[in-house]
Amino acid sequence: MKLSWGTGILLAILAFVGFIMYFFVITLVDKQYDHELVTENYYAQELDFQKDIDAQKQTLDAHMQVELSYTKGAKEGIRFDFPSEVTGKSVVGVISFYRPSDSKKDFTLPITSLDNCSLKVPADLLSEGRWNIRVEYSFEGKNYLTLFDKVNY
Repeated sequence: MKLSWGTGILLAILAFVGFIMYFFVITLVDKQYDHELVTENYYAQELDFQKDIDAQKQTLDAHMQVELSYTKGAKEGIRFDFPSEVTGKSVVGVISFYRPSDSKKDFTLPITSLDNCSLKVPADLLSEGRWNIRVEYSFEGKNYLTLFDKVNY
């Protein structure tokens, strides 16, 4: 049986469409490609965005950034080092952990007391992979914000 050039083109187009549909179905079904929304209350968070910008600017101007340290793969947890100015003083805030690939692993820890200007998050709360971390705290009536994006723990 001899195929004409028109039949060959039609078969090539059908094979291409089948190839594309295969990958489309795989990405819809496979949990590996399942990504959650950034946040459920997106619009409310966007309204507070200017407050975040002001808090970040104030943090940089006052040199009140929080430092993050961890050893990848060591399973020791993450340590947050606060500025020495907060030693022995009242600090109130939260540390939010956001997991882009799985919203069920997101959690928030309150900042209630600091031991030697540092706070340690144990490894059993964290799983391997990428985290976005947000450290918000108030000290002497001023709000400070430090963001850590793409932390690979």
